[in-house]
Amino acid sequence: MATSRFEHPSTAPITLMVPDFDCDSTAYWQDDWQRSRIDCLTVDIGTSGRPDRNSCVARLDRALHRIDAPVVLVGHGLGALAIAAWVDLLGHDVETQVAGALLIGPRDPSAARCNTTLQAFAPLPATVFPFPALVVASEDDAQLSIDRAFSIARQWGAGFARFSDCGDFHGLGRWTQGEELLDRFLELVEPGHRSGFAALDSFSQSPFAASAILSPAFRL
Repeated sequence: MATSRFEHPSTAPITLMVPDFDCDSTAYWQDDWQRSRIDCLTVDIGTSGRPDRNSCVARLDRALHRIDAPVVLVGHGLGALAIAAWVDLLGHDVETQVAGALLIGPRDPSAARCNTTLQAFAPLPATVFPFPALVVASEDDAQLSIDRAFSIARQWGAGFARFSDCGDFHGLGRWTQGEELLDRFLELVEPGHRSGFAALDSFSQSPFAASAILSPAFRL
């Protein structure tokens, strides 16, 4: 387990996962991670039906305030968008609690191909993240091109990594490659290792990411 790497378990970060909407499949990786890992929790921000931005942000904020430990956020699709909206509206209040964020397949609510359910989240938040973040995209995601994903990463002051064949990051089962990415990210935000963010360059040589590009915010 990732938490075993930390000398003092009380200071080990909790991974708070924020799912995409309509993720009821038994093959959803966030559900699998929560079942199998002691450091992973999922927050229900009300993504079923037609989610409301302010309601999602408020639910995420309440969940963060209930956790008495450092937090690494993992948002997928709408979940990544909700994290960005939270940063835009409320993130300055608890930035010291959040150690970092993985933003998996974020959605662009203003894109022509984006699900109309996400229109309530438009425009795309433009606030630079006050903590380390990594946008993760896939070359075969029909809803978000690699170029647009990279542009979003720049807009948020985040790093960028890409997979070749994960689509929209649904139906991946356990998604062991993503779990490896999480574990490596947790190592980099461990107290005393923040200067190691340059190690994310190694994603470019990994079997699961075609490339990784770091923003200046990663060189802490």
